[in-house]
Amino acid sequence: MSSAAPTDLRRYLIALVSLTLVQVVATMGFNQASVLAPAAAPALGVAAADVAYYVSLVYLAAMISTLGGGAINRRLGPIRFIQTGLTVAAIGSFIFAVGGVTMATFSALIVGLGSGPLTIASSHILARVSPPRLANVTFSLKQSGVPVGFAICGAVLPTLALDFGWRWAAASIGFLSLATVIAVQPLRRLYDEEQASDQVGRRFLPTAAEIFEPLRLAWRDPILRPMCFIGMLFSATQAIVVNFTVVYAVDGLKMSYVLAGALLSAATVTGAFGRVFWGALADLLRRPSTVLAGIGGIVAIAATTMAFSTPDWPITAVYIVCIVLGGTAVGWNGVFIAESASRAPPGRAAEFTGATQLFVFFGALLSPLLFRTVLAITHSYEAGYLLLAAGVTVCSFLLARAAMRSRVTPRR
Repeated sequence: MSSAAPTDLRRYLIALVSLTLVQVVATMGFNQASVLAPAAAPALGVAAADVAYYVSLVYLAAMISTLGGGAINRRLGPIRFIQTGLTVAAIGSFIFAVGGVTMATFSALIVGLGSGPLTIASSHILARVSPPRLANVTFSLKQSGVPVGFAICGAVLPTLALDFGWRWAAASIGFLSLATVIAVQPLRRLYDEEQASDQVGRRFLPTAAEIFEPLRLAWRDPILRPMCFIGMLFSATQAIVVNFTVVYAVDGLKMSYVLAGALLSAATVTGAFGRVFWGALADLLRRPSTVLAGIGGIVAIAATTMAFSTPDWPITAVYIVCIVLGGTAVGWNGVFIAESASRAPPGRAAEFTGATQLFVFFGALLSPLLFRTVLAITHSYEAGYLLLAAGVTVCSFLLARAAMRSRVTPRR
């Protein structure tokens, strides 16, 4: 378990607010292509559903950049690491705005490389400044920036694309990322002073031992081992919800582009509230694994219902299903990250978070490709949602059984 966090309320609140805002901006960069796909696809000469390939490339690059991210975080300091990642992601947004399939492919890799390590850096800070009894809700509050970022994308980017063109919409994300890099500079004196002096002068890239040791330690943990696979499947579901809601609403449910973006916003705003709710519940019950299993059960029901939605359904019914799906499939991550950080040795929350995030990114990497393949074979979104529901059902059962067997010890 991690050592007790400092009780400096000012440092805690500043970290929580600023890191949540950073998460919002980073998520907008990560998700821009999915929302802009209906507008950008004709210009790129591809189908809107082909955004699955872009998303998978983003997650592949994010997964690669996560390897050894904990070691690089120690070298740079967490705020400098965040600034570096946002700068790289901004470059990716500008490349996407240039247009063309080749540049879009390059953009996906650059955005992923910049976005991947941001959770590692923020986890390092929050693990040190958060009150231990509020760990789940704290990480969930910070992670609520992810669905908020999705919601802003869904609400704003379609309108920008229609008014100014999708290239300017993508470029605006790059400018916002650079503005955030400048805005967080004053935080270095609060949080980067913990950067060890003996790191100065050492090589920037991590060694093989620094990459694989956290993976080995996490794998040996009786709770984190099953959680890694649970996180992989949950992230797969979240990736489908986030990256295919707009495309499915336009193509499958015959909604207008703007209304489809609003549907994504509704689902992801609920996901933001869901993250806080599930985090508070996990802190109250002191059994985060059980809470995650319960989330999975609701996800399975909602995904099954979504599979049978049609253009004839009332708009209100579609919104209700998407809101339930968003509140769960987008709401699990804070509890997952908090548990990963809490089980790390003192001072190593960033490395353990990076180890478990590797599995999370892997799930999100594969699922858009598999979903797109199923769509190409069946010409129906129904099969993809049903397969997701089946996988999450099995996953939730296994997690619930592991939680009962382990009888998770309450956090100190």
